[in-house]
Amino acid sequence: MLFITSEPSKLLKLKDRDSCNAENELIFERKRAQFGPQKWQKRPFLCLRTRHRDTSSAAGRALRGARENVNRPATCALWKSNLALEAGVHMSSRRDFLKSSTLLCGSLGIMGRASVFAAESNHPSGYFGVHPFVEQHPEAVFILRTHVDRKTNSAASKQVGLDLGRSIFVPMDNTGVPLTHNIATKPNLTAHDPVDKERGFTLEDTMGIATDVFFVEGLFESLKELGVAGSKMHTRDVNGGGVLDARGYLAMGRRVGATVGAAKNTIRTEYDANDARAFVWKEVPDGVVYERIPYLWPFNAPDSWNLNVAKFKAHEMGMTLTAKNWQGTNTAPFQEYCGKWRSIDTMQKLEEVINKECINAKVHEVIEANFKRHTRTLPRWNTPDVLPSDPDYNDAYYYNVLCMELWAHRTIDNHAASPMGLHMIEGIYGRDGDFNYGPNPLGNENNYLGRAWDYMTNVVIFGKNPYLVDIIGHWLGGHEPGNFGLFHIAMERGKLDVMNPMHIPVYEWQDGVAVRRPLTSFTRTPLRSFYLHQLHTKEQLWHLCDEPFDYSQVSEKKLSIPAKPTTRVLNQHYPNANNPQLAIEFSVAKKGWVLVEILDESGKNLEVISNTICDPGYHMAAWNTSKYASGSYKYRLRYNDYNEVHDLVLNKA
Repeated sequence: MLFITSEPSKLLKLKDRDSCNAENELIFERKRAQFGPQKWQKRPFLCLRTRHRDTSSAAGRALRGARENVNRPATCALWKSNLALEAGVHMSSRRDFLKSSTLLCGSLGIMGRASVFAAESNHPSGYFGVHPFVEQHPEAVFILRTHVDRKTNSAASKQVGLDLGRSIFVPMDNTGVPLTHNIATKPNLTAHDPVDKERGFTLEDTMGIATDVFFVEGLFESLKELGVAGSKMHTRDVNGGGVLDARGYLAMGRRVGATVGAAKNTIRTEYDANDARAFVWKEVPDGVVYERIPYLWPFNAPDSWNLNVAKFKAHEMGMTLTAKNWQGTNTAPFQEYCGKWRSIDTMQKLEEVINKECINAKVHEVIEANFKRHTRTLPRWNTPDVLPSDPDYNDAYYYNVLCMELWAHRTIDNHAASPMGLHMIEGIYGRDGDFNYGPNPLGNENNYLGRAWDYMTNVVIFGKNPYLVDIIGHWLGGHEPGNFGLFHIAMERGKLDVMNPMHIPVYEWQDGVAVRRPLTSFTRTPLRSFYLHQLHTKEQLWHLCDEPFDYSQVSEKKLSIPAKPTTRVLNQHYPNANNPQLAIEFSVAKKGWVLVEILDESGKNLEVISNTICDPGYHMAAWNTSKYASGSYKYRLRYNDYNEVHDLVLNKA
């Protein structure tokens, strides 16, 4: 029998040494009163007991060392983050046991932030980052077209994630993210019924509710290739703990070495609120509802990098894309954004218990003033409430305009507190309706109890700004983004400069190259929702918010483009075997023909890497360096009458 703990409050009993996984039962929760609050704080320890006495192998020595150091003050002092197991562990079952028990401890949060058996970085830079063209263009949105034939093709979905990760996660110099940082990943899992026997839904029928696990696994594998240890990768969703097994996240965590769930996700007491191993508190700059928010560790921790991987699907809020997905990083009960005033009142009462000020003291006054004004100015904000006493009432009408007002402000507060690595919508397959309810089959457009369906949408949408990414996502889902209050309120609060999707620079991501495309060149898939259903107009319950919107009513800021062409090399120091592309960015103020050439040191032409008509704006040319040696080169930009040559130093990893 094995027991592992890093604090007296939690004792984990693993029933089977060789099949340890995150389904083993957490059977012991020791009460603080047993020791008293002071002793409780002073007794961190690690206890390992096992009948297996083999201490001749590297694994055995690790266990023996942990036992000998049982009274040392910190878990991380016992388990060295760079401990490497010898390749020849004597017993296969023991090796598997150590691997899986490490995963379990991390996934349940028992080991806290310790990096157990973390692999040493094998990349000389020690840092990574988002592709510099993406990183330096937060005003843009990028779309990858995928070609997966069916949603159950897990190998293909994983390959999409792997190939995309290899092209957008790149080695960096010391301006990047240390490879030792935690990758705090938020997939869309949420609480739902993966199987509904009563309504005839199988696990396959409900796949589109959650972010595809194999896509996430591919992203993680690409980060491992850069040198990030599997034990540094984490997925969390405050409401998704009940579906981790059904959706494949437990198994994925075992394969990758990642942790996939939180040991604690609810704050009930002052002790909970101060548990720094479980929660991370962040101040909200200029918050409307929140003054500070608690996040599930490792989201927003100083040594973490946030990755938001939403799902392309409809929802009661219209579509639940990157802006809404991040809601699940908050601890309970702070994540209840859709609860109207009831949830606000609950948190205000909790403030007194945990001795922290979290909610804006003037929240009622501010929200009510905004709400009154918005009912006159925002699309659909004049939708009448449908009361439970109305014969046409169903659960869809709970999500009324006041709910949308509160949800929008809380969403914007949440993102204001969260520095983000990347926002992404996995849309290999998308979903209409709301969870398991929807407009299908044909003829159920007004039936709340119809079925939601999945569609092979075959897109991945990503960028740095969640509202821009979501505007494009709403448009691709068949909606007109100007009809959604979230984007108007985000613009009012200075988080958004452009709302018209046709004014957002959109790039197709092709084999690691950003190619400017008109948005209309991408396929739209109608994903119907019951968002602010206007019953009084006889609108169908499951509908698209596709009514025309006059964007001239919105004051947008125009993207500034230099009058003279500009060029720069973005990643000349770190092309690598998995991504040999060297990116050259250039800008043109007017539409025209552009030629970009690679020259040797003497000026002889080696290769033409761009020869096309370019619209005004920023563009990217990519040089595949796989057949070239490190050294000095040149590149030339020709644009109309403009002709300029620049030096280029290639330093291959």
